[in-house]
Amino acid sequence: MRQLDLPARFVAALEAVPGDLRAGPIGLAVSGGSDSVALLTLAHLWATKSGASLIVLTVDHRLRPASAAEAETVAALCERLGLPHQTLHWQAPEARQSAARRARHALLAGAIKSAGGQLLLTGHTADDQAETFLMRARQASGWYGLACMRGLSLSPVWPEGAGIWIARPLLGERRTHLRGWLTGQGIGWADDPSNENPAFERVRARALLSGPGDKLTDRLLSCQQRFALLRAIEDAALADWLGQSVTLLPEGAAIARPEKLPPERTARALATLIQCLAGRETPPRTENLAALVARIRGAPAFQGATLGGVRFRPDRRGLKLSPERARNLNAPDCAALGQRIGAFRRLFLNSAQEIAAGSGKESFLQDVPPIFCPDTVSFVRDLP
Repeated sequence: MRQLDLPARFVAALEAVPGDLRAGPIGLAVSGGSDSVALLTLAHLWATKSGASLIVLTVDHRLRPASAAEAETVAALCERLGLPHQTLHWQAPEARQSAARRARHALLAGAIKSAGGQLLLTGHTADDQAETFLMRARQASGWYGLACMRGLSLSPVWPEGAGIWIARPLLGERRTHLRGWLTGQGIGWADDPSNENPAFERVRARALLSGPGDKLTDRLLSCQQRFALLRAIEDAALADWLGQSVTLLPEGAAIARPEKLPPERTARALATLIQCLAGRETPPRTENLAALVARIRGAPAFQGATLGGVRFRPDRRGLKLSPERARNLNAPDCAALGQRIGAFRRLFLNSAQEIAAGSGKESFLQDVPPIFCPDTVSFVRDLP
């Protein structure tokens, strides 16, 4: 079987993204590094043939003196290619990676919305995936977290990122291959000196993975891909539950019926609803979710609880979840709540479709029974 070349693999990965998400202008997050320059070049080749509309976005965090010049270099490359480009400036920079990441995604989401699009492409690679696996393993992440980055995900910021999706068409590519391809095309890139600063955990993970033979990266990616398969099965079950066992109320609350779910899936389902109801960007901590599930499953003794800005109360119709609006200024109204739950359902269903597409089989996850049963796997142990 003839192996597809890099441009063909890129097209295949991008065209696996649902067509309606590719309908408007597509944003490209381009910093000027090798990964994002490869993304830009490959996307331009694809758009030239397909007629797709692209807009290139560079975020200047204003944290390094050279960042403005790097943005100008990207702008010059885009001018040569005939692509529109915007440099987005972080107006209140602070030297924290988490703050910079949030600001970056908020700026990118705002620019895509202004252009009338809903899809952002990033240049994350298989090397980034292996680094993420290593970092999450060090933090004692569970199997679901060790599935790492998705090929298609929701914007991680709220409410700025509502309606924005992120695709990673280079997630199966190694950085060395991308750089070799760019060199062959006569295209250069900039190296960010912060990628050599051992103060950052990702830099330390990258250094560990760059040892002789590079076999550790391959082994980590093999594990990650197996966890991604398990996540796809779990996600299909979560999507089904959200569609059948959650009822929205006019006041922006919800009735959920988690009583038939195993404990681990109950925690994951409630974490999703907490994010949606409270307008949170991240779910509560795993141990707090485990404690909540243990209390709920202790019914009829359960009288109510709060977690993550959401009140939980027993109700004759099931479990009632209501946002603590005084604490959650970003809590959505009923219409926006329905849209966000719908987005999570689509995310979970797409997880299964990604695996099916990658396997060359059609719908092989349909009707697969849950593999995590309450009497075999539970992360709620010895809770008082």
